Amino acid sequence: MHKAHDSQFSFTCFENANSGRTPFFSFCIQELSAKSKLVLFSIFRVFSALVLLTLFLQQSVAAATSAPHTFKVISRTPMTETNIYPMGTVKITYQSKVDGKNDWALFSSGDTTRNTVVYLHGSFSSGDQIYTRKDIRTFWLTRILKGNHPLLSINMRGTSYMSPAATQDFTDLLDYCRREYNLGKVILLGGSGGASSAMAYACVHPEHIDGIIAMGTCDIISRLEFASQSNIPVLQKLAKTVFAAYGGTIKERPELYRARSVLANADKLTMPIVLAIGEKDALIPVTETRRIAKALQHNPKFTYIEIPGGNHDSSLWIDMNLETLSVNKKTGQRHKRHD
Repeated sequence: MHKAHDSQFSFTCFENANSGRTPFFSFCIQELSAKSKLVLFSIFRVFSALVLLTLFLQQSVAAATSAPHTFKVISRTPMTETNIYPMGTVKITYQSKVDGKNDWALFSSGDTTRNTVVYLHGSFSSGDQIYTRKDIRTFWLTRILKGNHPLLSINMRGTSYMSPAATQDFTDLLDYCRREYNLGKVILLGGSGGASSAMAYACVHPEHIDGIIAMGTCDIISRLEFASQSNIPVLQKLAKTVFAAYGGTIKERPELYRARSVLANADKLTMPIVLAIGEKDALIPVTETRRIAKALQHNPKFTYIEIPGGNHDSSLWIDMNLETLSVNKKTGQRHKRHD
């Protein structure tokens, strides 16, 4: 037996009795010095603490992600830019109970005995469109304020077309606003993507809606199929964005889109509805809008207006009574109706 030493370790090696030499990787016992043992013990304690901390954090994250979220309003912030927002307008920021994400809406007060107008913005816009887009502000915001209607303008997760998450968010937000502001009847107002979202929501929750003004739209399935097959970049982008919001294409998640299809749920839509479209709309196939009109003929409170030679924006400027949803006679005279 012999010993080999260095500054930190001493090794005692036992020679093989037969060969008289030390075999490779055999019978060597490492004897640590007291200092080395202390260092190793300290490293072990730190390592053990890190393992325990990692396990604790993993359990905490798992508990947090598995715990159900709840809808809650985080803040109500007064909008101080009175040149843009009517006096008393507040921004409502809330947490979704679907996934805990935050979204927002704008609320301008009015006479709660009159219809509350819920404005749904167009594709690739946001919840402030009715306040900040000049032509929509001039036409629609002016009429809403003149009629002293409460106004709720929702962001609905951007361009989601009432995806399942956006549908749940809007339901919870609407319930909150009804309680908080004592709102009465609710009508949905939207153009293009906002109109698609309005009709989609009404298909899922007709019991929450008292009227719809949908300008420049068709059935959601037809619209997205048309967009996905189009060579127009903005329509291609639209289809990809909405499919992402729904978690799949129409073929992959057919039940979600069918639940929001007017053609599949026309019998549920018994509330007053005004549907308008420009005859030459390049972004919406007017033949598909006419299919909706035909499907809703059973509803005596349904009005369909087609603007001769009109483009995509032509259908936005429909002058009507926001309380009765009756179209102004002078406006109606300029429009072609399809029965």
